[in-house]
Amino acid sequence: MTDSSSSVESYSSSSESYESSSETSSLKRQRTSTSTTMISSGGTDEKKKLTATLIDLDVIDCSVCFDTLTIPISQCVNGHIVCSTCCTKLKKKCATCSLPILSRNRAMERVLELLRFPCSNAEFGCSEEVIYDERSAHLERCAFAPCTCPFTSCSFTGSYMDLYEHSVDKHLKSLSMFECGNHVYIHLKGGEKVVLKEKTTDERSGGGELVVVECFDTPYARIISVSSIAPNVPGIGLFSYNLKLDSSHCDRLCFGSKVKRVCEVSGELPITHFTLIPLYVCPEYKLKISITRRAY
Repeated sequence: MTDSSSSVESYSSSSESYESSSETSSLKRQRTSTSTTMISSGGTDEKKKLTATLIDLDVIDCSVCFDTLTIPISQCVNGHIVCSTCCTKLKKKCATCSLPILSRNRAMERVLELLRFPCSNAEFGCSEEVIYDERSAHLERCAFAPCTCPFTSCSFTGSYMDLYEHSVDKHLKSLSMFECGNHVYIHLKGGEKVVLKEKTTDERSGGGELVVVECFDTPYARIISVSSIAPNVPGIGLFSYNLKLDSSHCDRLCFGSKVKRVCEVSGELPITHFTLIPLYVCPEYKLKISITRRAY
């Protein structure tokens, strides 16, 4: 009877442990994905590159917070690893076995240093491979960030250069051309937008950047938002604009601001980077806009 009772207790303990493990696994499975990585390998005479498939990204996640491991990586005497942030919060006591966290896992740190992941914008032309925990920083400055066509009836998405070529191929008649420093007359009602394209020597070339002017009406004012469709990359989509109003109700007025860079025009009322014009100042919908390049 003693052996049987001990066996039942052992099974019950194992069952509870399995259920706890299953709950943790179900949470982590939500973040599981597949990626091809580049790993340097070889002897001292020659280093080689080997393409491998990492079928579960959870192996490079902290077992406590599930965030990606970053160097330094700490481990307890049983080999359970945690990130440095969790190590500090746990006061160097392992969350898995409660034993002290006394050392760093140098082998895992070396693996993280060698792992390279393709940019998620690879389908749009980016060929860079980045360290896993630097992916977000890379995406913020990636020149191949997907840009969406500003025309409502079009669903095209591609790199900014592909979008410029697409706008000429598919929407040339709907574009209004502009030259930097020269004024362009536009007529906008509330809820409407005008897509401007920078004029080049060949209007059918893919060169020339896109600028979208949107108008929003509120009970007491008209809001003008000006955006350039471009990634957050130095030298691309950097413009300023000036609006001039010639109204029969008032003298000529001028407004100016920076053009914000976006990858997609939302069509929603802006909360930053806009010009607000009281309705009594500008009852008509005519205005002149001058766009100029800026250094930063």
